[in-house]
Amino acid sequence: MSEIIFLKIFIVCLLGAISPGPSMVVVINNAIFKDRFHGILTALGHGIGIGIYALFAVLGIALIIKTNIFIFNGLKLISIMFLIYLGYKSITNQNNLNFDELDVKSGIESFFQGLSISLLNPKIFIWFVAIYSQFMSIENDLIFNIYLILTAGIVDTTWYIVLTFLVTSNVALEFIKSKSKVLQKIVGLVFLLIGLFLLFQVLASFT
Repeated sequence: MSEIIFLKIFIVCLLGAISPGPSMVVVINNAIFKDRFHGILTALGHGIGIGIYALFAVLGIALIIKTNIFIFNGLKLISIMFLIYLGYKSITNQNNLNFDELDVKSGIESFFQGLSISLLNPKIFIWFVAIYSQFMSIENDLIFNIYLILTAGIVDTTWYIVLTFLVTSNVALEFIKSKSKVLQKIVGLVFLLIGLFLLFQVLASFT
């Protein structure tokens, strides 16, 4: 695996993790309204959920590759179009994230809250199908596929643990609250650009 491929996978996983949404609200709420430890537990649960979705995506894509390459190419196009749609929706979204909803869980409940908020979001699975379909090939070995799965979970967990430490300071929390719309639009623009670039690559391969 080249350093460029390594960097690409890391970047797309990080972009997916930092995208503002319900997961961010849950982690921040538990970190602030309970304590830093519960924020970390929530982050760990969320990261495991992300890893499970990544596993399903890799196994599903691998199976499709082995059975029907035409279905695989169709899946790539559909998933890329959905990625572009997510970018568009993120850019045009006018709703504010609700950071003030008090939903404190304790101990193991914080962990399962993070796990459930990731597993109950089907958009996460579609995200991985859209992104990981670009890295899947019949030539992939087991180590590379394991790397795809572990990277998703580790990057997500690390991001939310870092976020937990950051938001325990009032300055950081106020910044996130005030800039949430801007963050949404920036991440949405990146999603859109990635989707258009991948679409161009796929269309070029057909010519």
